This record gives sequence, structure tokens and C-alpha cells, in this order.
Amino acid sequence: MLGLQIDDQKDFTQKLFRQDVFDNFLVPEAVFATAFSIAIDGGSLSEEGKPVCASWGQLRPLAFQIIKGQTLPRGFKIVLRLSPENAEKTLQSLGLSIAPEEVAGLFFNILYEEGQIRCTTGVSLTAFSLDRTLEQEWDRMMRRFLRRHQISFSEF
Repeated sequence: MLGLQIDDQKDFTQKLFRQDVFDNFLVPEAVFATAFSIAIDGGSLSEEGKPVCASWGQLRPLAFQIIKGQTLPRGFKIVLRLSPENAEKTLQSLGLSIAPEEVAGLFFNILYEEGQIRCTTGVSLTAFSLDRTLEQEWDRMMRRFLRRHQISFSEF
């Protein structure tokens, strides 16, 4: 697990809420605290009855409407997850022997509270494993992703 503190909050929130930087991630859940609290469950069922999850690109306009205003939100938490298709491509590109169905999720969590934005990475597997290679690679990939999008951070 990687812990990051965002150095330039204005730039980060612009990229999060106004640009398409994170649009391809799925959103299992998001919670926003303004004058009131709103929780978004990004999961639903497809017409075939299979679980699906909304993308940040679909939810971003709603999230922006929730937080915009004269005062800063009291806080928010956004859980982003790499799509199963992209997780499978990631496993293939890394050459790991983990089967795609063993990966429950590759996560990037964003938390704004007490005037700071902190992010953490996480990997959820369906079976116990002592091998931390996927976690280490996911952390490296997220560092590269943030740098590519010129998002300034420091690790904690």
C-alpha cells in the first residue's frame, strides 16, 4: 500500500473534477460532505443481472455539482478501481502469474479531510497470497500515472 499526500490541491481537484484524468476508473463508492452528506454507490446490475460499476467519467459531473459552491466541502472520499479489463491488461503487461479472476480490485482511494488530500493504493485478491509483487507494481504504476499527469505528491 502506498500513501500519498497531494501537494497542489487546487491542481489536483481541477484534474479530478473538471478534466478527464481519472475518467476510466470505476467508482464503487464515493461520499461527499458539504452542508449535508451524500453517498454514491457506483454499483448496479446490468440487464443480464451481472454486477457493473459506474465510471468516474459518468459520475464526475454529478460529483462536481455536489462540491461546487462558495465554501469548500467539509470532506470527501472517492474509491476508484481499475476496470477488470484494464486489470487483466496490467497483469499481462507485468508478466505476473496471477489469474485475472484472482484479482478482486486494484484501487486508488482519495480522501479529503482537515484541509488535506491523501491518497492510498490497494490491491484486493480473492485468495490469500504472501507474494506482494502485484501490490508493489500497482504502487509503481500509480506513481507513474500521477507524474504523467503532472500531479505533485509526497509519500507518507
